[in-house]
Amino acid sequence: MASVTLYVSLPSPNVSQVSTAYSNILAHPEQFYQGSDIVWMMISSALVFIMIPALSLIYAGLGNRSFAMTLFRLPLITAAFIGFQWALWGYALTFTQSNLSTSWWGSEMRAFALADVLARPVGSGDGITGTSIPELVYVVYEGMFASFTAAIVCGGTMQRVRPARFLVFISLWSVLVYYPVARWSWYTDGWSKKLGIMDFAGGTPVHIVSGTTVATFSIFCSIEQYKNLKDLKGAVQQVFLDVAESFITPWKERLANSVELYDLLASIIASKRNKHRERPSSHSDGENGDATSEENVNEDCLDHQEAIPQDPEHGVPNSVPNSVRGGEVNDAPDGPPAPRQTSIRPRKSESYSINYVLLGTAILWFGWAGFNGGSALGGNLRAVSAWTSTHAAASSGGTTAVILIWWQKKKARGSNVRAKQPFSNITALYFCDGALAGLVAITPGAGYVPVWSAVIFGAVSTLFVNFFREPARIILKNDPLQIFLLHAGAGVVGMSLTGLFAIQTTIGLDGHSRIPHEGQYTRGQRLGYQLVDSVAGISYTFVVTMLILCFMKLVVHCFASSTSPNDLEDNDPQAVEMHEWV
Repeated sequence: MASVTLYVSLPSPNVSQVSTAYSNILAHPEQFYQGSDIVWMMISSALVFIMIPALSLIYAGLGNRSFAMTLFRLPLITAAFIGFQWALWGYALTFTQSNLSTSWWGSEMRAFALADVLARPVGSGDGITGTSIPELVYVVYEGMFASFTAAIVCGGTMQRVRPARFLVFISLWSVLVYYPVARWSWYTDGWSKKLGIMDFAGGTPVHIVSGTTVATFSIFCSIEQYKNLKDLKGAVQQVFLDVAESFITPWKERLANSVELYDLLASIIASKRNKHRERPSSHSDGENGDATSEENVNEDCLDHQEAIPQDPEHGVPNSVPNSVRGGEVNDAPDGPPAPRQTSIRPRKSESYSINYVLLGTAILWFGWAGFNGGSALGGNLRAVSAWTSTHAAASSGGTTAVILIWWQKKKARGSNVRAKQPFSNITALYFCDGALAGLVAITPGAGYVPVWSAVIFGAVSTLFVNFFREPARIILKNDPLQIFLLHAGAGVVGMSLTGLFAIQTTIGLDGHSRIPHEGQYTRGQRLGYQLVDSVAGISYTFVVTMLILCFMKLVVHCFASSTSPNDLEDNDPQAVEMHEWV
Protein backbone atom coordinates (compact mmCIF):
# COMPACT_ATOMS: atom_id res chain seq x y z
CA MET A 1 0.00 0.00 0.00
CA ALA A 2 1.36 3.40 -0.95
CA SER A 3 2.26 5.77 1.84
CA VAL A 4 1.19 9.41 1.99
CA THR A 5 2.75 12.40 3.66
CA LEU A 6 0.70 14.99 5.53
CA TYR A 7 1.17 17.59 8.21
CA VAL A 8 -0.83 17.08 11.40
CA SER A 9 -1.07 19.66 14.18
CA LEU A 10 -0.37 18.16 17.57
CA PRO A 11 -3.44 17.95 19.85
CA SER A 12 -1.70 19.74 22.72
CA PRO A 13 1.27 21.79 21.49
CA ASN A 14 4.00 22.53 23.96
CA VAL A 15 4.26 26.13 25.11
CA SER A 16 7.73 27.43 25.76
CA GLN A 17 9.38 30.81 26.04
CA VAL A 18 11.31 31.76 22.92
CA SER A 19 13.60 34.74 22.36
CA THR A 20 14.06 35.70 18.75
CA ALA A 21 14.47 38.70 16.52
CA TYR A 22 11.34 40.51 15.43
CA SER A 23 12.43 40.06 11.83
CA ASN A 24 12.24 36.30 12.28
CA ILE A 25 8.63 36.59 13.42
CA LEU A 26 7.81 38.71 10.38
CA ALA A 27 9.46 36.20 8.09
CA HIS A 28 7.83 33.10 9.57
CA PRO A 29 4.81 34.04 11.72
CA GLU A 30 3.38 30.52 11.35
CA GLN A 31 6.21 29.21 13.51
CA PHE A 32 5.26 31.42 16.45
CA TYR A 33 1.49 31.78 16.34
CA GLN A 34 -1.35 29.26 16.31
CA GLY A 35 -3.44 29.61 13.17
CA SER A 36 -6.55 28.43 15.01
CA ASP A 37 -6.23 31.31 17.48
CA ILE A 38 -5.92 33.85 14.68
CA VAL A 39 -8.91 32.42 12.81
CA TRP A 40 -11.10 32.46 15.91
CA MET A 41 -10.12 36.05 16.71
CA MET A 42 -10.94 37.20 13.17
CA ILE A 43 -14.32 35.48 13.36
CA SER A 44 -14.94 37.06 16.76
CA SER A 45 -14.07 40.51 15.40
CA ALA A 46 -16.59 40.06 12.60
CA LEU A 47 -19.23 38.91 15.10
CA VAL A 48 -18.70 42.01 17.23
CA PHE A 49 -19.08 44.18 14.14
CA ILE A 50 -22.42 42.50 13.35
CA MET A 51 -23.65 43.73 16.74
CA ILE A 52 -23.52 47.34 15.51
CA PRO A 53 -26.26 47.05 12.84
CA ALA A 54 -28.16 44.95 15.40
CA LEU A 55 -28.16 48.00 17.65
CA SER A 56 -29.47 50.02 14.72
CA LEU A 57 -32.44 47.69 14.42
CA ILE A 58 -33.17 47.74 18.15
CA TYR A 59 -32.94 51.51 18.49
CA ALA A 60 -35.02 52.11 15.37
CA GLY A 61 -37.65 49.66 16.59
CA LEU A 62 -37.86 51.08 20.10
CA GLY A 63 -37.51 54.73 19.21
CA ASN A 64 -40.05 57.32 18.25
CA ARG A 65 -41.41 56.82 14.74
CA SER A 66 -40.30 60.28 13.64
CA PHE A 67 -36.69 59.55 14.53
CA ALA A 68 -36.54 55.88 13.58
CA MET A 69 -34.46 56.53 10.47
CA THR A 70 -31.90 58.57 12.41
CA LEU A 71 -31.55 55.90 15.06
CA PHE A 72 -31.24 53.28 12.34
CA ARG A 73 -28.25 54.84 10.57
CA LEU A 74 -26.47 56.74 13.34
CA PRO A 75 -24.87 53.72 15.13
CA LEU A 76 -23.13 52.53 11.97
CA ILE A 77 -21.90 56.02 11.10
CA THR A 78 -20.66 56.45 14.68
CA ALA A 79 -18.85 53.11 14.52
CA ALA A 80 -17.08 54.23 11.35
CA PHE A 81 -15.95 57.51 12.96
CA ILE A 82 -14.58 55.72 16.01
CA GLY A 83 -12.98 52.99 13.90
CA PHE A 84 -11.14 55.65 11.92
CA GLN A 85 -9.93 57.32 15.11
CA TRP A 86 -8.97 53.96 16.61
CA ALA A 87 -6.61 53.36 13.73
CA LEU A 88 -5.08 56.84 13.99
CA TRP A 89 -4.63 57.24 17.72
CA GLY A 90 -7.12 55.12 19.69
CA TYR A 91 -5.06 51.96 20.02
CA ALA A 92 -1.90 53.90 20.82
CA LEU A 93 -3.61 55.81 23.63
CA THR A 94 -5.22 52.70 25.10
CA PHE A 95 -2.86 49.74 24.86
CA THR A 96 0.71 50.99 24.61
CA GLN A 97 3.27 51.98 27.21
CA SER A 98 3.19 55.52 28.49
CA ASN A 99 6.14 57.88 28.51
CA LEU A 100 4.04 60.62 30.05
CA SER A 101 3.98 61.74 33.66
CA THR A 102 0.64 59.98 33.98
CA SER A 103 -0.25 56.55 32.68
CA TRP A 104 -3.80 57.63 31.81
CA TRP A 105 -2.97 57.28 28.10
CA GLY A 106 -0.31 55.41 26.16
CA SER A 107 2.25 57.23 24.06
CA GLU A 108 4.28 54.83 21.91
CA MET A 109 4.77 56.58 18.59
CA ARG A 110 5.07 53.32 16.65
CA ALA A 111 1.38 52.57 17.32
CA PHE A 112 -0.04 55.85 16.03
CA ALA A 113 -1.69 55.31 12.64
CA LEU A 114 -0.81 51.61 13.13
CA ALA A 115 2.65 52.33 11.76
CA ASP A 116 4.33 49.32 13.37
CA VAL A 117 1.80 46.97 14.97
CA LEU A 118 1.99 44.02 12.65
CA ALA A 119 3.30 40.90 14.38
CA ARG A 120 4.53 41.80 17.87
CA PRO A 121 3.22 39.29 20.41
CA VAL A 122 0.34 40.12 22.70
CA GLY A 123 -0.20 37.75 25.62
CA SER A 124 -3.56 36.04 25.84
CA GLY A 125 -5.55 35.25 28.95
CA ASP A 126 -4.74 36.15 32.55
CA GLY A 127 -1.44 34.28 32.77
CA ILE A 128 2.13 35.14 31.82
CA THR A 129 3.11 31.77 30.35
CA GLY A 130 0.34 31.32 27.78
CA THR A 131 0.35 31.56 24.03
CA SER A 132 0.42 34.89 22.22
CA ILE A 133 -1.47 36.37 19.29
CA PRO A 134 -0.17 38.93 16.77
CA GLU A 135 -0.64 42.54 17.81
CA LEU A 136 -2.53 43.40 14.62
CA VAL A 137 -5.18 40.80 15.49
CA TYR A 138 -5.57 42.40 18.91
CA VAL A 139 -5.86 45.85 17.31
CA VAL A 140 -8.76 44.76 15.10
CA TYR A 141 -10.61 43.00 17.90
CA GLU A 142 -10.34 45.80 20.45
CA GLY A 143 -11.24 48.36 17.80
CA MET A 144 -14.59 46.65 17.38
CA PHE A 145 -15.21 47.07 21.11
CA ALA A 146 -14.52 50.80 20.88
CA SER A 147 -16.92 51.19 17.95
CA PHE A 148 -19.64 49.13 19.61
CA THR A 149 -19.42 51.10 22.86
CA ALA A 150 -19.82 54.38 21.02
CA ALA A 151 -22.76 52.96 19.06
CA ILE A 152 -24.58 52.16 22.32
CA VAL A 153 -24.47 55.83 23.26
CA CYS A 154 -26.42 56.74 20.10
CA GLY A 155 -29.67 55.58 21.67
CA GLY A 156 -29.54 58.41 24.19
CA THR A 157 -29.47 61.14 21.55
CA MET A 158 -32.98 60.66 20.18
CA GLN A 159 -34.63 64.07 19.61
CA ARG A 160 -31.89 65.88 21.53
CA VAL A 161 -28.92 66.62 19.30
CA ARG A 162 -28.19 66.83 15.63
CA PRO A 163 -26.25 63.84 14.32
CA ALA A 164 -23.27 65.84 13.04
CA ARG A 165 -22.80 67.49 16.41
CA PHE A 166 -23.20 64.17 18.17
CA LEU A 167 -20.25 62.87 16.16
CA VAL A 168 -18.16 65.74 17.51
CA PHE A 169 -19.22 64.82 21.03
CA ILE A 170 -18.50 61.11 20.61
CA SER A 171 -15.04 61.86 19.21
CA LEU A 172 -14.11 63.84 22.32
CA TRP A 173 -15.80 61.31 24.56
CA SER A 174 -13.86 58.36 23.18
CA VAL A 175 -10.52 60.02 23.92
CA LEU A 176 -11.40 61.39 27.36
CA VAL A 177 -13.68 58.63 28.68
CA TYR A 178 -13.53 55.32 26.87
CA TYR A 179 -9.79 55.03 26.26
CA PRO A 180 -8.77 55.71 29.90
CA VAL A 181 -11.40 53.34 31.34
CA ALA A 182 -10.52 50.57 28.88
CA ARG A 183 -6.86 51.09 29.73
CA TRP A 184 -7.31 50.77 33.48
CA SER A 185 -9.49 47.66 33.00
CA TRP A 186 -7.49 45.65 30.44
CA TYR A 187 -3.97 47.01 30.07
CA THR A 188 -1.32 45.37 32.25
CA ASP A 189 -0.40 48.67 33.92
CA GLY A 190 -3.98 49.72 34.63
CA TRP A 191 -4.78 50.30 38.29
CA SER A 192 -7.87 48.08 38.09
CA LYS A 193 -5.90 45.28 36.45
CA LYS A 194 -3.22 45.49 39.13
CA LEU A 195 -5.83 45.25 41.90
CA GLY A 196 -7.02 41.96 40.44
CA ILE A 197 -10.44 43.22 39.38
CA MET A 198 -12.04 40.78 36.95
CA ASP A 199 -13.73 42.15 33.85
CA PHE A 200 -13.62 39.59 31.08
CA ALA A 201 -15.30 41.39 28.17
CA GLY A 202 -16.24 44.91 29.21
CA GLY A 203 -18.66 45.18 32.11
CA THR A 204 -17.21 48.56 33.09
CA PRO A 205 -15.54 50.01 29.95
CA VAL A 206 -18.37 48.99 27.61
CA HIS A 207 -21.69 48.77 29.43
CA ILE A 208 -21.32 50.81 32.61
CA VAL A 209 -19.50 53.59 30.77
CA SER A 210 -21.96 53.76 27.86
CA GLY A 211 -25.01 53.59 30.13
CA THR A 212 -23.67 56.30 32.42
CA THR A 213 -22.91 58.48 29.41
CA VAL A 214 -26.54 58.27 28.31
CA ALA A 215 -27.69 59.05 31.87
CA THR A 216 -25.42 62.11 31.96
CA PHE A 217 -26.79 63.16 28.60
CA SER A 218 -30.33 62.84 29.97
CA ILE A 219 -29.56 64.83 33.14
CA PHE A 220 -27.87 67.56 31.14
CA CYS A 221 -30.91 67.90 28.86
CA SER A 222 -33.23 67.99 31.87
CA ILE A 223 -31.21 70.75 33.55
CA GLU A 224 -31.41 72.85 30.39
CA GLN A 225 -35.19 72.98 30.65
CA TYR A 226 -35.06 75.16 33.76
CA LYS A 227 -34.08 78.79 33.56
CA ASN A 228 -33.24 79.40 37.22
CA LEU A 229 -31.98 77.51 40.23
CA LYS A 230 -35.30 77.71 42.08
CA ASP A 231 -37.19 75.87 39.34
CA LEU A 232 -34.43 73.29 39.16
CA LYS A 233 -34.54 72.72 42.91
CA GLY A 234 -38.29 72.24 42.81
CA ALA A 235 -37.98 69.80 39.93
CA VAL A 236 -35.37 67.74 41.81
CA GLN A 237 -37.61 67.60 44.88
CA GLN A 238 -40.53 66.49 42.74
CA VAL A 239 -38.42 63.75 41.19
CA PHE A 240 -37.52 62.39 44.62
CA LEU A 241 -41.18 62.46 45.64
CA ASP A 242 -42.21 60.66 42.46
CA VAL A 243 -39.54 57.99 42.99
CA ALA A 244 -40.67 57.46 46.58
CA GLU A 245 -44.27 57.20 45.41
CA SER A 246 -43.28 54.62 42.77
CA PHE A 247 -41.95 52.39 45.54
CA ILE A 248 -44.83 53.03 47.95
CA THR A 249 -47.77 52.78 45.52
CA PRO A 250 -47.47 49.02 44.84
CA TRP A 251 -47.54 48.29 48.56
CA LYS A 252 -50.53 50.59 49.04
CA GLU A 253 -52.35 48.77 46.25
CA ARG A 254 -51.52 45.40 47.79
CA LEU A 255 -52.88 46.61 51.13
CA ALA A 256 -56.02 47.99 49.48
CA ASN A 257 -56.57 44.71 47.65
CA SER A 258 -56.19 42.84 50.93
CA VAL A 259 -58.78 45.10 52.60
CA GLU A 260 -61.21 44.66 49.70
CA LEU A 261 -60.77 40.90 49.82
CA TYR A 262 -61.47 40.95 53.56
CA ASP A 263 -64.62 43.05 53.03
CA LEU A 264 -65.76 40.70 50.28
CA LEU A 265 -65.34 37.62 52.45
CA ALA A 266 -67.01 39.36 55.41
CA SER A 267 -70.05 40.36 53.33
CA ILE A 268 -70.44 36.84 51.94
CA ILE A 269 -70.22 35.31 55.42
CA ALA A 270 -72.69 37.85 56.82
CA SER A 271 -75.19 37.20 54.03
CA LYS A 272 -74.92 33.46 54.56
CA ARG A 273 -75.58 33.89 58.29
CA ASN A 274 -78.65 36.08 57.69
CA LYS A 275 -79.93 33.59 55.15
CA HIS A 276 -79.55 30.76 57.63
CA ARG A 277 -81.28 32.68 60.43
CA GLU A 278 -84.27 33.80 58.31
CA ARG A 279 -84.77 30.45 56.48
CA PRO A 280 -88.39 29.20 57.20
CA SER A 281 -89.15 25.83 58.75
CA SER A 282 -89.72 22.90 56.41
CA HIS A 283 -93.28 22.46 58.00
CA SER A 284 -94.40 26.02 57.17
CA ASP A 285 -96.88 26.84 54.43
CA GLY A 286 -95.49 26.34 50.98
CA GLU A 287 -96.66 29.75 49.75
CA ASN A 288 -95.08 31.68 52.56
CA GLY A 289 -91.97 29.53 52.52
CA ASP A 290 -91.46 30.02 48.82
CA ALA A 291 -91.92 33.75 49.09
CA THR A 292 -89.52 34.02 51.99
CA SER A 293 -86.94 31.83 50.26
CA GLU A 294 -87.14 33.79 47.03
CA GLU A 295 -86.80 37.07 48.91
CA ASN A 296 -83.76 35.86 50.78
CA VAL A 297 -82.15 34.55 47.64
CA ASN A 298 -82.68 37.85 45.90
CA GLU A 299 -81.19 39.70 48.87
CA ASP A 300 -78.25 37.29 48.84
CA CYS A 301 -77.68 37.90 45.15
CA LEU A 302 -77.84 41.64 45.63
CA ASP A 303 -75.38 41.47 48.51
CA HIS A 304 -73.08 39.30 46.46
CA GLN A 305 -73.26 41.64 43.47
CA GLU A 306 -72.38 44.59 45.70
CA ALA A 307 -69.32 42.71 46.91
CA ILE A 308 -68.14 41.83 43.40
CA PRO A 309 -65.88 44.50 41.87
CA GLN A 310 -67.70 46.58 39.31
CA ASP A 311 -66.41 47.23 35.82
CA PRO A 312 -65.55 50.95 35.82
CA GLU A 313 -66.69 51.41 32.22
CA HIS A 314 -69.90 49.37 32.03
CA GLY A 315 -70.99 49.29 35.67
CA VAL A 316 -71.56 45.54 35.78
CA PRO A 317 -69.78 42.86 37.76
CA ASN A 318 -66.69 41.60 36.00
CA SER A 319 -67.20 37.97 37.01
CA VAL A 320 -70.93 37.73 36.15
CA PRO A 321 -71.68 36.47 32.62
CA ASN A 322 -73.98 38.38 30.29
CA SER A 323 -76.71 35.76 30.61
CA VAL A 324 -77.39 36.54 34.29
CA ARG A 325 -76.69 40.26 34.45
CA GLY A 326 -79.51 42.36 35.84
CA GLY A 327 -80.69 39.60 38.19
CA GLU A 328 -82.55 37.61 35.51
CA VAL A 329 -81.73 34.81 33.15
CA ASN A 330 -81.14 35.69 29.52
CA ASP A 331 -81.47 32.85 27.04
CA ALA A 332 -79.50 34.73 24.40
CA PRO A 333 -75.89 33.66 24.01
CA ASP A 334 -73.29 35.70 25.78
CA GLY A 335 -72.05 38.59 23.69
CA PRO A 336 -68.42 39.51 23.30
CA PRO A 337 -66.79 40.51 26.57
CA ALA A 338 -66.61 44.17 27.36
CA PRO A 339 -63.32 45.74 26.34
CA ARG A 340 -60.84 46.08 29.15
CA GLN A 341 -59.15 49.33 29.98
CA THR A 342 -55.86 47.52 30.30
CA SER A 343 -54.06 47.55 26.96
CA ILE A 344 -51.08 45.37 26.29
CA ARG A 345 -50.44 46.74 22.83
CA PRO A 346 -47.62 49.29 22.63
CA ARG A 347 -48.52 52.75 21.51
CA LYS A 348 -47.06 54.08 18.30
CA SER A 349 -45.13 56.76 20.15
CA GLU A 350 -43.31 54.14 22.24
CA SER A 351 -42.12 51.67 19.65
CA TYR A 352 -41.82 51.95 15.92
CA SER A 353 -41.49 48.26 15.03
CA ILE A 354 -41.56 45.23 17.30
CA ASN A 355 -40.12 43.12 14.49
CA TYR A 356 -37.06 45.37 14.31
CA VAL A 357 -36.48 44.87 18.02
CA LEU A 358 -36.81 41.08 17.81
CA LEU A 359 -34.52 40.82 14.79
CA GLY A 360 -31.97 43.15 16.36
CA THR A 361 -32.00 41.17 19.60
CA ALA A 362 -31.46 37.91 17.72
CA ILE A 363 -28.50 39.31 15.78
CA LEU A 364 -27.06 40.88 18.93
CA TRP A 365 -27.39 37.54 20.72
CA PHE A 366 -25.57 35.86 17.85
CA GLY A 367 -22.79 38.45 17.82
CA TRP A 368 -22.24 38.14 21.55
CA ALA A 369 -20.54 34.80 20.81
CA GLY A 370 -17.60 36.79 19.49
CA PHE A 371 -17.97 39.52 22.08
CA ASN A 372 -17.50 37.19 25.04
CA GLY A 373 -16.03 34.10 23.41
CA GLY A 374 -13.36 36.12 21.64
CA SER A 375 -12.24 37.73 24.88
CA ALA A 376 -10.40 34.50 25.67
CA LEU A 377 -8.02 35.70 22.92
CA GLY A 378 -7.72 32.24 21.46
CA GLY A 379 -9.56 29.17 20.28
CA ASN A 380 -9.62 27.19 23.51
CA LEU A 381 -12.00 25.65 26.00
CA ARG A 382 -12.25 28.88 27.98
CA ALA A 383 -13.76 30.54 24.89
CA VAL A 384 -16.27 27.70 24.66
CA SER A 385 -17.17 28.10 28.33
CA ALA A 386 -17.58 31.86 27.88
CA TRP A 387 -19.95 31.46 24.94
CA THR A 388 -21.95 28.73 26.68
CA SER A 389 -22.35 30.93 29.76
CA THR A 390 -23.40 33.82 27.54
CA HIS A 391 -26.12 31.79 25.86
CA ALA A 392 -27.37 30.40 29.18
CA ALA A 393 -27.54 33.86 30.76
CA ALA A 394 -29.47 35.33 27.82
CA SER A 395 -31.91 32.41 27.83
CA SER A 396 -32.38 32.71 31.58
CA GLY A 397 -32.95 36.46 31.37
CA GLY A 398 -35.49 36.19 28.56
CA THR A 399 -37.38 33.38 30.27
CA THR A 400 -37.47 35.24 33.58
CA ALA A 401 -38.80 38.36 31.86
CA VAL A 402 -41.60 36.42 30.14
CA ILE A 403 -42.66 34.71 33.37
CA LEU A 404 -42.56 38.05 35.18
CA ILE A 405 -44.70 39.87 32.64
CA TRP A 406 -47.21 37.02 32.55
CA TRP A 407 -47.51 37.20 36.32
CA GLN A 408 -47.94 40.99 36.19
CA LYS A 409 -50.61 40.71 33.50
CA LYS A 410 -52.52 38.11 35.48
CA LYS A 411 -52.29 40.25 38.57
CA ALA A 412 -53.52 43.33 36.70
CA ARG A 413 -56.46 41.47 35.18
CA GLY A 414 -57.56 40.41 38.64
CA SER A 415 -57.13 43.88 40.09
CA ASN A 416 -60.06 46.18 40.77
CA VAL A 417 -58.20 49.23 39.51
CA ARG A 418 -57.20 48.27 36.01
CA ALA A 419 -56.79 51.81 34.72
CA LYS A 420 -53.82 52.34 37.02
CA GLN A 421 -51.98 49.29 35.69
CA PRO A 422 -51.66 49.69 31.92
CA PHE A 423 -49.20 47.54 30.00
CA SER A 424 -47.64 49.63 27.28
CA ASN A 425 -45.38 46.87 25.99
CA ILE A 426 -46.17 43.36 24.87
CA THR A 427 -44.45 40.20 25.99
CA ALA A 428 -41.94 40.22 23.13
CA LEU A 429 -40.41 43.51 24.26
CA TYR A 430 -40.05 42.26 27.81
CA PHE A 431 -38.40 39.12 26.50
CA CYS A 432 -35.88 41.20 24.54
CA ASP A 433 -35.15 43.33 27.60
CA GLY A 434 -34.57 40.25 29.72
CA ALA A 435 -32.31 38.59 27.16
CA LEU A 436 -30.23 41.76 26.75
CA ALA A 437 -29.99 42.19 30.52
CA GLY A 438 -28.64 38.66 30.79
CA LEU A 439 -26.12 39.28 28.00
CA VAL A 440 -24.89 42.47 29.65
CA ALA A 441 -24.65 40.90 33.10
CA ILE A 442 -22.62 37.87 32.00
CA THR A 443 -20.16 40.00 30.00
CA PRO A 444 -17.68 40.69 32.84
CA GLY A 445 -17.84 37.14 34.19
CA ALA A 446 -18.16 34.90 31.11
CA GLY A 447 -14.57 33.66 31.35
CA TYR A 448 -14.40 33.60 35.14
CA VAL A 449 -17.55 31.92 36.41
CA PRO A 450 -18.81 28.32 36.00
CA VAL A 451 -21.43 27.72 33.34
CA TRP A 452 -24.11 26.71 35.85
CA SER A 453 -23.99 30.14 37.49
CA ALA A 454 -24.86 31.92 34.24
CA VAL A 455 -28.58 31.34 34.80
CA ILE A 456 -28.27 33.28 38.06
CA PHE A 457 -26.70 36.19 36.18
CA GLY A 458 -29.60 36.26 33.74
CA ALA A 459 -32.38 35.94 36.30
CA VAL A 460 -30.97 38.42 38.84
CA SER A 461 -30.17 41.07 36.22
CA THR A 462 -33.65 40.80 34.73
CA LEU A 463 -35.33 41.15 38.12
CA PHE A 464 -33.07 44.11 38.91
CA VAL A 465 -33.92 45.89 35.66
CA ASN A 466 -37.66 45.35 36.07
CA PHE A 467 -37.65 46.43 39.71
CA PHE A 468 -35.98 49.77 38.95
CA ARG A 469 -37.76 50.41 35.64
CA GLU A 470 -40.25 52.94 37.03
CA PRO A 471 -37.72 54.92 39.16
CA ALA A 472 -35.37 55.10 36.17
CA ARG A 473 -38.19 56.38 33.98
CA ILE A 474 -38.97 59.11 36.50
CA ILE A 475 -35.39 60.22 37.15
CA LEU A 476 -34.09 59.95 33.57
CA LYS A 477 -37.00 61.30 31.57
CA ASN A 478 -34.70 62.02 28.63
CA ASP A 479 -33.59 58.38 28.43
CA PRO A 480 -36.74 56.86 26.88
CA LEU A 481 -34.98 53.66 25.83
CA GLN A 482 -33.68 53.19 29.41
CA ILE A 483 -30.15 52.49 28.25
CA PHE A 484 -28.68 53.42 31.62
CA LEU A 485 -30.79 50.87 33.47
CA LEU A 486 -30.19 48.09 30.96
CA HIS A 487 -26.45 48.58 30.41
CA ALA A 488 -25.11 50.28 33.54
CA GLY A 489 -27.56 48.61 35.93
CA ALA A 490 -27.12 45.10 34.56
CA GLY A 491 -23.39 45.77 34.21
CA VAL A 492 -23.05 46.52 37.92
CA VAL A 493 -25.02 43.35 38.72
CA GLY A 494 -22.68 41.34 36.51
CA MET A 495 -19.53 42.83 38.01
CA SER A 496 -20.79 42.05 41.52
CA LEU A 497 -21.78 38.47 40.74
CA THR A 498 -18.43 37.89 39.03
CA GLY A 499 -16.67 38.59 42.30
CA LEU A 500 -18.87 36.04 44.05
CA PHE A 501 -18.78 33.18 41.54
CA ALA A 502 -15.32 33.36 39.90
CA ILE A 503 -13.34 30.13 40.24
CA GLN A 504 -9.92 28.96 39.09
CA THR A 505 -11.34 25.94 37.28
CA THR A 506 -13.08 28.09 34.67
CA ILE A 507 -10.25 30.58 34.40
CA GLY A 508 -7.70 27.86 33.76
CA LEU A 509 -9.59 26.26 30.87
CA ASP A 510 -7.23 27.96 28.40
CA GLY A 511 -4.34 26.04 29.94
CA HIS A 512 -2.39 28.87 31.53
CA SER A 513 -4.55 31.61 33.11
CA ARG A 514 -4.73 32.04 36.86
CA ILE A 515 -7.22 33.85 39.05
CA PRO A 516 -5.81 37.29 39.99
CA HIS A 517 -4.05 37.36 43.37
CA GLU A 518 -4.86 33.72 43.97
CA GLY A 519 -5.21 32.91 47.67
CA GLN A 520 -4.95 36.54 48.76
CA TYR A 521 -8.58 37.68 48.50
CA THR A 522 -11.75 36.30 50.03
CA ARG A 523 -14.97 36.34 48.03
CA GLY A 524 -16.14 39.33 50.04
CA GLN A 525 -12.96 41.26 49.22
CA ARG A 526 -13.30 40.41 45.55
CA LEU A 527 -16.90 41.65 45.61
CA GLY A 528 -15.72 44.89 47.20
CA TYR A 529 -13.06 45.46 44.55
CA GLN A 530 -15.55 44.70 41.78
CA LEU A 531 -17.90 47.36 43.20
CA VAL A 532 -15.01 49.82 43.49
CA ASP A 533 -14.32 49.43 39.79
CA SER A 534 -18.01 49.88 38.93
CA VAL A 535 -18.37 53.01 41.07
CA ALA A 536 -15.14 54.42 39.65
CA GLY A 537 -16.41 53.88 36.12
CA ILE A 538 -19.74 55.56 36.87
CA SER A 539 -18.19 58.51 38.69
CA TYR A 540 -15.42 59.19 36.19
CA THR A 541 -17.76 58.86 33.21
CA PHE A 542 -20.38 61.15 34.71
CA VAL A 543 -17.95 63.93 35.61
CA VAL A 544 -15.98 63.93 32.36
CA THR A 545 -19.04 63.55 30.15
CA MET A 546 -20.75 66.45 31.90
CA LEU A 547 -17.64 68.59 31.36
CA ILE A 548 -17.62 67.71 27.67
CA LEU A 549 -21.28 68.65 27.31
CA CYS A 550 -20.78 71.96 29.13
CA PHE A 551 -17.76 72.72 26.97
CA MET A 552 -19.65 72.05 23.77
CA LYS A 553 -22.60 74.07 25.01
CA LEU A 554 -20.39 77.07 25.58
CA VAL A 555 -18.31 76.76 22.42
CA VAL A 556 -20.56 75.57 19.62
CA HIS A 557 -24.05 75.79 21.19
CA CYS A 558 -24.41 72.15 20.30
CA PHE A 559 -27.50 71.31 22.28
CA ALA A 560 -29.85 74.04 21.17
CA SER A 561 -33.33 72.66 20.69
CA SER A 562 -33.68 70.97 17.34
CA THR A 563 -36.74 70.13 15.33
CA SER A 564 -39.47 68.67 17.48
CA PRO A 565 -40.64 65.20 16.54
CA ASN A 566 -44.17 66.54 16.47
CA ASP A 567 -43.22 68.81 13.59
CA LEU A 568 -42.28 65.84 11.40
CA GLU A 569 -44.72 63.73 9.48
CA ASP A 570 -44.94 60.09 10.54
CA ASN A 571 -44.78 58.93 6.93
CA ASP A 572 -41.71 60.98 6.10
CA PRO A 573 -39.10 58.46 4.89
CA GLN A 574 -36.28 60.86 5.65
CA ALA A 575 -37.57 61.34 9.23
CA VAL A 576 -34.96 64.03 9.86
CA GLU A 577 -34.56 66.85 7.37
CA MET A 578 -31.19 67.13 5.69
CA HIS A 579 -30.26 70.38 7.40
CA GLU A 580 -30.57 68.58 10.73
CA TRP A 581 -27.42 66.62 9.87
CA VAL A 582 -25.17 69.69 10.02
